[in-house]
Amino acid sequence: MKTFTQNLLCALVLCTTITNAQTVVDTYGNLTVNGNRVTSETGEEISLAGMSLFWSIAGDVTNFYNAQTVNHLADDWKISVIRAAMGVNESWDGGNGYADGAVGRQYNLDRVEPIIQAAIDKGIYVIVDWHSHDAENYLTEAKEFFGYISDKYGDNDHILYEIYNEPINQSWADIKTYAEEVIAVIRANDPDNLIIVGTPFYSQRVDQASQNPITAYSNIAYTLHFYAASHTGDGPGSLRDNARKAMSTTDGYNGIALFVTEWGTVEASGNGGFNETESNTWINFMKDNGISHANWTVGDKNESSCVVNNGMGVTGLVNGQLTPSGVYVRGKILEQAVTLSIEDLTLAGKEVKVYPVPFKDTLKISSTIHIDSVVLTDMSGKEVFAKETNEMNPSITIPDLVTGNYILSIISNGEMANTVITKIK
Repeated sequence: MKTFTQNLLCALVLCTTITNAQTVVDTYGNLTVNGNRVTSETGEEISLAGMSLFWSIAGDVTNFYNAQTVNHLADDWKISVIRAAMGVNESWDGGNGYADGAVGRQYNLDRVEPIIQAAIDKGIYVIVDWHSHDAENYLTEAKEFFGYISDKYGDNDHILYEIYNEPINQSWADIKTYAEEVIAVIRANDPDNLIIVGTPFYSQRVDQASQNPITAYSNIAYTLHFYAASHTGDGPGSLRDNARKAMSTTDGYNGIALFVTEWGTVEASGNGGFNETESNTWINFMKDNGISHANWTVGDKNESSCVVNNGMGVTGLVNGQLTPSGVYVRGKILEQAVTLSIEDLTLAGKEVKVYPVPFKDTLKISSTIHIDSVVLTDMSGKEVFAKETNEMNPSITIPDLVTGNYILSIISNGEMANTVITKIK
């Protein structure tokens, strides 16, 4: 075994470099609208799962606007996308809104830009959100902001532009006019990154947008927001019915692509206790329809929608001091990451798939070649598990393994393939 360990350690530098380079964005590239779906750059149907931060202008929760938050969510929760909800102008913002002048502008850039850079560094997507209910009143500021962001970061596939969070009583015609002006500014700097446009009545009337979509620009998706405890049912006029109509191509609808940039397990107020049954129904709906999503919210306010216990801050997030909604959402994101994080390896010239990644107790290997053995080592190269498999599609169960990252080595006919995998609870 000493010879094997020495050979493995020699391979680890190359193995770890290759594996670490394969981030979420490396895997899916520039998110692209294909028909009524937001897909990977190559057209693969996906449903990415992530989190939204709380309002950037809410001073009691802005301590989450940092790289530590993004790094933990990417590493421990396996999020694929993070949303920076940048406040524009609210009566309660204490003059800290982006549209409140130079001080407010800098206040928000100091919070949003670290999130953008951290997402780029971790290789996940970041939704840059103009978090407003009346964005058309701040058109000049929106054009300035998105011009700045698209010029500085637009070369990165990680960037997703959400140019209007939640209109309320504005007509779709007025929203569309606003959107086309902002889109023009973005497209002058960034010709192809995904742009997400808010829809009427708290981004619920996606059906109205589908009847008259934006056609002057490409790669445009539309915002759908829901709160599971409030938006129930599937009948005519329900929110899921609106979504199905929007994605359809009959009865005057044009089959638009949806992106759920904000959803809650609770009532639309942000409180009311989380509803697991309705949340499960919505998550299945999003997965079935290839809709990516970000849960509201990364925060520690005394609100049911927050995922961190009241007042616990980033330390509470990192230490797993989560609300019932937080425990649930983390688990669902991890479950979804399993279907999104499968690595394709090559061994003896043949493709080998390892799943689920991350895994809990059981790890499966799919191949068309005979797998002789499987070895697991910790990141220092110390062997923690080894098994002779002698079959094509082995399954290994390791219930007592502690959580963390490990190096998986698959051996066949004297050849070896390596990848880094993650064990979760």
